[in-house]
Amino acid sequence: MPGRVYRVDEDGAHEVVDKKLIKLVKEKKYVPTLRVWLSTTSGGKRDLMKAFGEGAEKNGIKVIYETENHTEVSYSDYDLIFAYKSDGVSSPTHLLRQKVVNKRTNRQIFFFDSNVLKYYEKDVRYFRLPYRSIHPHDADYMTIDPDTFKRKEQVKKNLGIELKPLRTKGNHILLCLNRGFGGFSSFGKGCYEWAKETVEELRKYTQRPIVIRSHNHAKETAELIEDKKNLDYILNNYENITHTAFGQNDLIEDLKGAWACVCYTSTSGAVALIEGVPMFSTHPACFAGNWSSGKLEDIENPKEVNRDQFLNYYVNAHWSLEEIKTGIFWKKFKKFYLK
Repeated sequence: MPGRVYRVDEDGAHEVVDKKLIKLVKEKKYVPTLRVWLSTTSGGKRDLMKAFGEGAEKNGIKVIYETENHTEVSYSDYDLIFAYKSDGVSSPTHLLRQKVVNKRTNRQIFFFDSNVLKYYEKDVRYFRLPYRSIHPHDADYMTIDPDTFKRKEQVKKNLGIELKPLRTKGNHILLCLNRGFGGFSSFGKGCYEWAKETVEELRKYTQRPIVIRSHNHAKETAELIEDKKNLDYILNNYENITHTAFGQNDLIEDLKGAWACVCYTSTSGAVALIEGVPMFSTHPACFAGNWSSGKLEDIENPKEVNRDQFLNYYVNAHWSLEEIKTGIFWKKFKKFYLK
């Protein structure tokens, strides 16, 4: 049986079939697309999102930059929005964030989020880039791999962090509150409502002094003012409880001498882990939640956790602006998802 016959000339490659030339058309490789929704934020934050797009382009991704607040969300393989829609905020920017998320039923979406250990930032800034969900317990940060461990020491050096010895002595319990009804990690729970519920639960197991630390970005909204009635109730009905007002004390100052730190989803829990203070979280969306020292009933006997594993998790989820812009993030993403 004769083999197939081909001819190549200035018109390209052809196959000879029944003495006729059939032009061979090379199938084009599919190029994934990323839509960067610059219109989900403003000012210098758009430059951060552009850096994400540049990194994608360096890895062969076609990037579309959206600067208008569209009424329709056009198709692309992937989307990037800034942060997430905050509870109670109905500005065009925040509504667009929600619209893009709602459209993305297959969850092929990235979120540009802040550094969990922002407290330690100096010259080099780091950012979270959760995939599929903004909430840590539902987000995909990709698998920890050898490159994670290669980056680890540099990240620690840039932030100036080392794990402090685990604290086995202390006096007070520090309650670190979310910002109130704002943001997207409160899940509709008022910060002082949570504090009241948590104090009530803690008092079943301990009589240690409790310091309630308000979020230093909390705004005096009507909802927050109403919620503060819960704080008044706590201070009037429980003994040995004090309140740190908005931004009154530095977080590390409040952690000094602490027996434990309790939080809802606040990133202060991650700082407590670095400082060696046992941390308890009460909501699964806390970034450091997997390293909680137990339930509140364990407050007097905190379970020891592997904090070095937490650092691995943190490094794997955070990227410097240079790593984002030069495509290092997308190189890893391609390895796991675009083979």
